[in-house]
Amino acid sequence: MMMKSVGRPLTPDMIQALDWVPAIIWVSDADGRCLLVNRAWREFSGRKLEDSIGDGWLSAMHPEDAAAWPEQIGQAIASRQPFSVECRLRRRDGRYRWLHKTGQPYFDEKSGALLGFIGCCMDVTSHKQALDGLRQASEKHRSVLSNLKGAVVVIEDYLRTEEPGRNHVRDVRLTPRQREILHLIARGYATREIAVQLHVSVKTIESHRAQLMHRLDIHDVASLTRYAIRTGMVPPD
Repeated sequence: MMMKSVGRPLTPDMIQALDWVPAIIWVSDADGRCLLVNRAWREFSGRKLEDSIGDGWLSAMHPEDAAAWPEQIGQAIASRQPFSVECRLRRRDGRYRWLHKTGQPYFDEKSGALLGFIGCCMDVTSHKQALDGLRQASEKHRSVLSNLKGAVVVIEDYLRTEEPGRNHVRDVRLTPRQREILHLIARGYATREIAVQLHVSVKTIESHRAQLMHRLDIHDVASLTRYAIRTGMVPPD
């Protein structure tokens, strides 16, 4: 099969040689339209060559990335410079994979006119998943440290108090329901867990919590916990 770019033919020998390259190789014309994809692409995508040339290969690209492609290739054509992008392409099993796509311009030897781009695609899905895992672990680590700092503040405050909770003081500013909710908050229960225990909605718990914070002039959960320990509402663990 002979396919012709602007000013230079892609010979059968060139096509056959590219088929032996294990990486995905593609060739475009000066307008960024695909002229050739090698065997690695056809095996990856499950598409025939005739279904991939022109703009056919774009149907394998994730819709969000396909929408960004015209601007990306347009900038490369205007600048006549190499480019690289990360995009999602649908594999033959229907799953999207992240590929690092690079393109190198090639020119007419005599006129210097841009003939098109030759590029390759490398699957970087595992690399991106590993990075995402590291980010999630880092976020979890920060969350644990934040909770630990709050616990340290509570413990230090308890240790500085001579006899915390010696007498259980009933604060008349709070309703019985608010004291019950404060008790559960201080014991570390989340809003949804408190709502389940008390058989009320999450919104009701949030409303009671806001009211008791207002009445006690306390503005965070750590301070609520310290207050509950001081008044003997919960024992220091």
